[in-house]
Amino acid sequence: MELDDLKINWQKESTQNLEHNKQTMEQLQLILKEKTADTLSGMKKKYQKIIKLLIIGVTANVILSPFLHFLLGDDGPVFRLTYSGMFTTITFVVICLVVVFFYWVKFKSKPVVNTNLEVTLSQNIDGLKKSLKQEVVFIIALFVILFTIARMTSQYLGNGDFGDIFHTDIMLAIGAGVLMFAFYVYKRIKFYNRNINELQGYLNEYRANNY
Repeated sequence: MELDDLKINWQKESTQNLEHNKQTMEQLQLILKEKTADTLSGMKKKYQKIIKLLIIGVTANVILSPFLHFLLGDDGPVFRLTYSGMFTTITFVVICLVVVFFYWVKFKSKPVVNTNLEVTLSQNIDGLKKSLKQEVVFIIALFVILFTIARMTSQYLGNGDFGDIFHTDIMLAIGAGVLMFAFYVYKRIKFYNRNINELQGYLNEYRANNY
């Protein structure tokens, strides 16, 4: 009789423990899902901020470009619109719109959502790693395009041949551009790695409690 009671109590405790563990796991999954959603939402907000800054920059450039000579203290009319100035402005606007479109596509891309949290985290981590590579390649390509356009424009305006870059002012400009783009690449890599590591931490926590 006592043995039967012990069996009943043991089975009852086991059932309660299983139910408690199940509830704990469900709560953990819910917390991890919310954290994952917050991380991905934070990335989208960053893309949105970049887009807004680019649009503000383009708008300011278009408005101020005809007055640039006056603002820099040159003699002549306050409003001056030259062919070279128009070409530079149009080129700048087109490039900025390409960059805006690039980040807009990233902003509109939907994160992977799966009923299995492990699959969701794994696929989103892989997606972020792929997105990081795409962005680095895009930034490097953008620098090469800007450099090419600048040299072609200089040659067209008679300010020197395309390959005639070994002058102090030109080398300083190239060096400043390289540093600026390198710093931006560094910031983007750091931003991506922080979010990738965060999602990887959630994935490790999930696996540690399920295996």
